[in-house]
Amino acid sequence: MKYFAFLLLLIALPLRAQVFMTPFENAANLAMGSATVGLQQPINGVTNPAQLGYAPQIGIFAYSAVPYSISGWQSHGFQVTKSVQQRSGFSLDILHSGIEGYAEQRAQLSYGRKLSEKFALGGGIQGMRVSADEYGSRSALTFLVGISARVLPRFTIGATIQNPAPQRVAGETIANILKIGGVWRPSDLFLVSTEIAKDLERPAQIKAGVEYKPISLVRLRLGVRSYPARTSFGAGFALKNGLHLDFGSEWHPVLGFTPAAMVSWTRSK
Repeated sequence: MKYFAFLLLLIALPLRAQVFMTPFENAANLAMGSATVGLQQPINGVTNPAQLGYAPQIGIFAYSAVPYSISGWQSHGFQVTKSVQQRSGFSLDILHSGIEGYAEQRAQLSYGRKLSEKFALGGGIQGMRVSADEYGSRSALTFLVGISARVLPRFTIGATIQNPAPQRVAGETIANILKIGGVWRPSDLFLVSTEIAKDLERPAQIKAGVEYKPISLVRLRLGVRSYPARTSFGAGFALKNGLHLDFGSEWHPVLGFTPAAMVSWTRSK
């Protein structure tokens, strides 16, 4: 019950009159400050449904985090992506976050299509469920849309909007979130990613991250984001036959570290 009380406090402070927390990113994206909506290639998993127009032939991502190092709080996610006819793709996401007495689950089915070599469009349907002992459970269905465009040879932009027609569950609002980001790749070894996320109830959150590949088998990542100010870091390792291991951690100035790990497998087109 002490974890339940702590979680209720955590929800009440940043979300005000909203239900459903923002889910934790996978280890690779968390390490980049979660500034990933502008990526055109879903190199660390799909975060914008428009990225599915450029998805690998198949990708499987399984990840987990321990939010703020609280042993009784677990966050897990699974994503599978599949390309279709070289120009489009589907993805299925399943997320779970919970402690004793409280849990949230999400399932999302997304589709994206490449309309040209520089532009793609996508969308998804998301089902969400929250349950708490003594309070019962609530469910909701919402959707999101996304775009991705390469505006310069080494600069891409992306945007998503989730729950564009705000819904209410048990008298509380489900957040509608707009994300806009850009990614600059000065070389094949280095990228810089930025993002702004805004919903109706909170100030805009600014995110930024970098990824550097010192050798072909290793990727190093750093990230920051505001509201409140947080820093993150991590590394990824390419193994044999398309298998990857990723590790990351984010530091919250009040709540501490959130360690995360991911194992993934991809096969190129």
